[in-house]
Amino acid sequence: MRRLVIALLLAAPLAQTVLAQTDNQLTPWTAGPPQGEWSAPWREANIPKLKNPERSLVAQEGRAVLRIEAAAAAGGLLHPLDLPGDRPWQLSWQWRTEQRLEQARFATREGDDYAARVYVLLDYPLASLAFLTRQKLRLARTFFDPDLPAATLSYVWDNRAAPDSHARSAYSETVEMRVLRGPQAPLGQWLEERRDLRADAIAAFGSAPRRILGVVFAADSDNTGERVESYFAAPQLQARP
Repeated sequence: MRRLVIALLLAAPLAQTVLAQTDNQLTPWTAGPPQGEWSAPWREANIPKLKNPERSLVAQEGRAVLRIEAAAAAGGLLHPLDLPGDRPWQLSWQWRTEQRLEQARFATREGDDYAARVYVLLDYPLASLAFLTRQKLRLARTFFDPDLPAATLSYVWDNRAAPDSHARSAYSETVEMRVLRGPQAPLGQWLEERRDLRADAIAAFGSAPRRILGVVFAADSDNTGERVESYFAAPQLQARP
């Protein structure tokens, strides 16, 4: 049950967020100096009973970036949202990692760790889910949190699987994992990603979501017990024409 709701628990509690007045629906990390506190509505996303990673804003190349150091730990930084899921939203960001997790194994229970990952939390009507999935979600919402999302896209930086590899999480059929960077990706170098969330959600779950509930930038090494240091920058969520 622990991993059944790991990605889902990152969303709790999800606040209603007023749409930004700019094209980017994600608030900048901070309105102050690069080493300052992150701006609302960004907040820590922790997983019950697991060690929390170290999270901080640091200055790199004249801009504020998010640093996450996970040593046998898991968690991230959450930006809650409430956006219509049928629009062609494009999520973009930059990321880099300084180490590979040598013992991690993509989509396995014992090796379910990633140097860097980005969650997108989605809402679907219960009636659209398979019966068993529907029942599990009802139980999770009853015993953990009533606002748990119905599905999650998880973009990962993996140590073995090739880019474009994808699979359901070993712990939950409601979490679709897709490898964006694999073993050939350079360490210590900024790389940029752009994802069409509607297209990815349709490919993963058969239809566009009803709502987009949040985005989480995270790292985890709780299963392997290793240490990893990763960075995220320039997060943007924009509606494509």
